Amino acid sequence: MIEVVGMVYRSDDYANFIRPHVDRIVANDPLHSLSVYDAIYHDPYPEDHYLSRVYRCWNYCVESSSAEYVCLVNSDMAFSEGWLEALERRLDGKTLPCSRLVEPGIIRPGEHAIEIDIGRDPKTFPWVSWNALSNDLREDRTEPGGLFMPCVLHRETFLRVGGYTGNLTLPIGGNDHPHGHYFYRGGKVAGQIVSGDADLFWRMSKEGFKHVTCFDSLVYHMQEGEMRHVEL
Repeated sequence: MIEVVGMVYRSDDYANFIRPHVDRIVANDPLHSLSVYDAIYHDPYPEDHYLSRVYRCWNYCVESSSAEYVCLVNSDMAFSEGWLEALERRLDGKTLPCSRLVEPGIIRPGEHAIEIDIGRDPKTFPWVSWNALSNDLREDRTEPGGLFMPCVLHRETFLRVGGYTGNLTLPIGGNDHPHGHYFYRGGKVAGQIVSGDADLFWRMSKEGFKHVTCFDSLVYHMQEGEMRHVEL
């Protein structure tokens, strides 16, 4: 019922790291050094900003799935025992269940995330320590909002609302986006920036879905893993 799909673009170390935990690995316009993947996405606009290409690849991951639900994950994520089952238990036709992240703090952790640094290298990741930590942190409850991945998406609804549109820059005027962040030029508000994730979840909310974080679905996120990683 749920297909777990991971994305890679340059690192076999990270592809092998998530290989036991996913059903499919999609290579996003991979570099020649990458050899561990199940499918390749060739972006039609390879000169676009990196994040725009990432969002288009996520759309491909969902579009090419035959499952009713798709769970998208990053290649620099380590999963705790029962993480996916905890998300699946919240599937009721109106919920967008997301995991609670533990992050090292390279980037400031977002809502509901926990800042604890236990490792940043897939080849030396301390699984014993992570398993013990995730057991200590696990709570059988949910909270509204949070971060956006891993998340179990209803494929049909995702496609109906248009999938990811990428990060948006919107002018001031008309109806401001409820999840936008204002930016300024010359001391005056010049517009809004809206993340592609927030925009998708907003459009899903108009279909009746509620975004929640599951505190018993713990996932460690190394943050910018493949961007930082150099294989020897």
